[in-house]
Amino acid sequence: MPRRELSRPQQVTEWLQEWGGVLKAPALMTLIGSAALLWHAAQKGITTGLPENSMDADPVTDSDELAWLCYDAIIGSEFEQTHGWHINLMPESVLKELPVAGVNVSHSVPMAISVSWFPIQQTCSPPNSAATSRAIASMPPGRTSKV
Repeated sequence: MPRRELSRPQQVTEWLQEWGGVLKAPALMTLIGSAALLWHAAQKGITTGLPENSMDADPVTDSDELAWLCYDAIIGSEFEQTHGWHINLMPESVLKELPVAGVNVSHSVPMAISVSWFPIQQTCSPPNSAATSRAIASMPPGRTSKV
């Protein structure tokens, strides 16, 4: 039975910093659902946990390196044993299923947020920031990223 221990913004921040510390190349990942909400809360300095714990984080990425980290963090993995929750790598097509702001959406809670890593700085950046723009610009030719 999967554990349900993802509830605090700091957990997502620590996880992203941990993975950012092992990446060898710039990478972009979009977080969906509770992980996105918790990351957004952390960026705003909110420390309040979720009213109900989550069991997973649902990222989307086109980075092979990040995808392998996700695969190593599935249900029953050492990652889950250590953190109390697991990772479900999602296909990019799920992003098309999210509500569009202003179209039959009665709330302004972020449903997805993109996070960038830079091996030298080992930091996370909000989407459309100058750091994200630099990372996208530094990607090898033919490799694009949707932010």
